[in-house]
Amino acid sequence: MKSILMAAGAIAAMLEASAASAADAKRGEKVFMAVGCNHCHGTQAQGMNTGPRLAPNPMPLEALVNFVRTSDKGQMPAYSPRMISDADLADIHAYLASIKRPPDAKDLPLLNNP
Repeated sequence: MKSILMAAGAIAAMLEASAASAADAKRGEKVFMAVGCNHCHGTQAQGMNTGPRLAPNPMPLEALVNFVRTSDKGQMPAYSPRMISDADLADIHAYLASIKRPPDAKDLPLLNNP
């Protein structure tokens, strides 16, 4: 019985990983803008006065889903699956993961010429 439960857990983990890898970053960007995430987090999820930085290097998908579903501490409203589906959140996560880190000022020649 224990081996069946372990196998079921492994299958569930593989399915979750498969769903995350099937996520669509371009669609995630559209959903991010459509549901208004950009109003608090910025169009590149860089963070603003009202919302923290989400990218690059976003939190794990499971943590993102949990936070979006349960956030009610005044930080942001909780979003039910009827408002944003798990597939939408996977796509948003893919979008956040696709955002590249901006260059450091020291790496920009125009800013470093005497």
